[in-house]
Amino acid sequence: MYKRQALSVHELRTPLTLLRGYIEVFEDELGDKVDPELKDFMEKMSSQAEQLMSYVNNILNVARIDNDQLELRLQKADWKVVLTDAINSLKLQAKVRGIRLECAIEDDLPTVGIDRLSITEVVNNIIDNAIKYSGSSLTINIEAHKTKDGLVETTIKDYGLGISQSILPNLFTKFYRDHRNRAQIGGNGLGLYLSKAIITAHGGNLWVRSVEDKGSTFGFTLVPYDQLNQQAQADGNQDIVRGAHGWIKNHSLYRR
Repeated sequence: MYKRQALSVHELRTPLTLLRGYIEVFEDELGDKVDPELKDFMEKMSSQAEQLMSYVNNILNVARIDNDQLELRLQKADWKVVLTDAINSLKLQAKVRGIRLECAIEDDLPTVGIDRLSITEVVNNIIDNAIKYSGSSLTINIEAHKTKDGLVETTIKDYGLGISQSILPNLFTKFYRDHRNRAQIGGNGLGLYLSKAIITAHGGNLWVRSVEDKGSTFGFTLVPYDQLNQQAQADGNQDIVRGAHGWIKNHSLYRR
């Protein structure tokens, strides 16, 4: 049943891509020619189109995980560049809600082994949640640093609604939503489930700390590329290819 739904959702990608393209053309062509109210409308349309595309991608990737078809090729990357690009793509969505994304990334981080598209989805999902659950708070803090174990850790902290301690154990369960506010705040309960699977496939860990009415901090770790590469070579892999359940042995092909 879920697989059929995923196939149906796949059909939304083409019209969504066209919609996003038309919005970008309007923004580029009209520029400062439109009055502030119309410009605000265009920004809101763009933000909603990006959010809808994120939902579509989540559903399709969850279908891959459930059918054991998630395969990620981890490549060497500068985490500061990747994280900054992901944050910049979300600034419009935050701006529409009047929220600032404040970022502090430690210098001289080791390069990490990542599947850039999938890890960007993780950042998008967590920051999107932070925006939705910020309440009246106007700031989200994003930080990245090297841990004492040599991993690269990223944290996203909001100062909004927070999460009840009774809910935390179920937070990464597929389709799970907080019953207190699911009627007021949109979502499909897939973002954190998907993010957990992707981070696990990267060899990292995704965690959360939260206090009701004081906000939440989500964090995840990534393994330095050199460490992943050494492990792959020791296991007889030419490429660093991982699935939702760990290493894919002796696999040189990459499917999306």
